[in-house]
Amino acid sequence: MVRRLFVSVVFVLLVVLVVLENPAMAAYYYGSSARRGTNEMQGILILIGIALVGFGGYQAVNGTPNAKLVKKLCENKTPEESRVIQYFVAEGCMVTTMPDNEYLDMVYRKRDSMDFKKMAIDKIGLDEDEINEIPPAMFRGFTFSDAYAKQCANGDRVSSKYEVSWLFFSSTQVYIYVHSFSMDDSSFKAVYTREFFYKDVTSFSTSSKTETTRFYEAAKNVERTVTSNKFALVVPGDDLLASMGGNSEDDDKIQAMKHKLREKKQEA
Repeated sequence: MVRRLFVSVVFVLLVVLVVLENPAMAAYYYGSSARRGTNEMQGILILIGIALVGFGGYQAVNGTPNAKLVKKLCENKTPEESRVIQYFVAEGCMVTTMPDNEYLDMVYRKRDSMDFKKMAIDKIGLDEDEINEIPPAMFRGFTFSDAYAKQCANGDRVSSKYEVSWLFFSSTQVYIYVHSFSMDDSSFKAVYTREFFYKDVTSFSTSSKTETTRFYEAAKNVERTVTSNKFALVVPGDDLLASMGGNSEDDDKIQAMKHKLREKKQEA
């Protein structure tokens, strides 16, 4: 309704401006004295037109269902959290959000601001010289379960949740620490630790996991499945999964783990 009214008023203003600008038309419609004060009238109409265009632009950006959804989701959020929500959810004419590389930089700054290795060692409760059978391994990457998600311009998918994992190896056991944080909710933190004897570990491997995540289209929450790379620590009856980038460096770490696991099982 507001858009129709806006278009109608703009159309009427344009017609009036055309009439006032053309002396013959003005005389025909309003008489020979119609040009008096037209300069002042034109100025007023131009100002009204500018105001209406500004109002129309505001409505196009802030009056849509998507804009109202973003506003609701950003309630009680910090400015940085609000920017993250806008990045994943905001869409439409005249809407601008941060570029993909800026979001990635934001994630990496938050990740690098925390000493996850120290957190892991403190949580496990062992001295570092007790868990150096092989060099510790670290995996990291986005996790998509119960998170906002988006496909970047280069085709990569990102989410509002990120996960960092550390594995440590003593002479008899494997320790895993997994820490997840959220870019749109600074209060969110998910941490778990587990430990296993080598004899109880079936394998170390990579795995593809399908996760249900949230995409936003036309102001609606659309659930989709996303397949991502995971590191898998497999024990009887359970797979412990950790997000990973899936690069050659990660592959080298997993090969070193497999070699150590074979060695320990042969000793048993």
